[in-house]
Amino acid sequence: MHEYFNRGKDNLFPDLYGCPNPFCGYQGRLRRHGFYSRNVLCLTGTYVIFIQRYYCPYCKRTTSLLPSFLVSRFQYSLSCIIFAFFQLAVRLQSFAAIAEKINLSSRRSEMNYQHISFYRKRLLQNRSMITGFFGSKGVVLNEPQPPLWVRDFVYEVCRHTGLTEFNITHFCFQGRHFMSKA
Repeated sequence: MHEYFNRGKDNLFPDLYGCPNPFCGYQGRLRRHGFYSRNVLCLTGTYVIFIQRYYCPYCKRTTSLLPSFLVSRFQYSLSCIIFAFFQLAVRLQSFAAIAEKINLSSRRSEMNYQHISFYRKRLLQNRSMITGFFGSKGVVLNEPQPPLWVRDFVYEVCRHTGLTEFNITHFCFQGRHFMSKA
């Protein structure tokens, strides 16, 4: 994340082929179409990064490709969200204590217990999708109780797959982010 931030618009943005719009059949290379800036809130501070936009010459829609350390439609980084889940399910800390810990480490005050509660609720809403993904990899997450399931989820992501790999492979497998709205 720090390297991505330091490079700004000089990151190695890939060429994209094929329009992601399901109603468009264009399979050629999408044109680069400028950048937009995005805030990333993480455990070490707040960063403004640039995201490359792409344009489909056939259907005239734009799309972008997010870096693997981001969660679609969330300002907090993937590592910050997983850190919150770890504190909640493994260290058994309260929502307020987790928010305070994140705010102290990042020198901010935006994180609050409602964020943590929302993230947990969203994760549990996508429980069957995430369990299916891990099942396809031969990993069983079958704890019936939500706190134990969240703990097992955190262990699997951190111990076996790693954050970046999990984020990418889950999206490729399911076609949507593990924290997306159901």
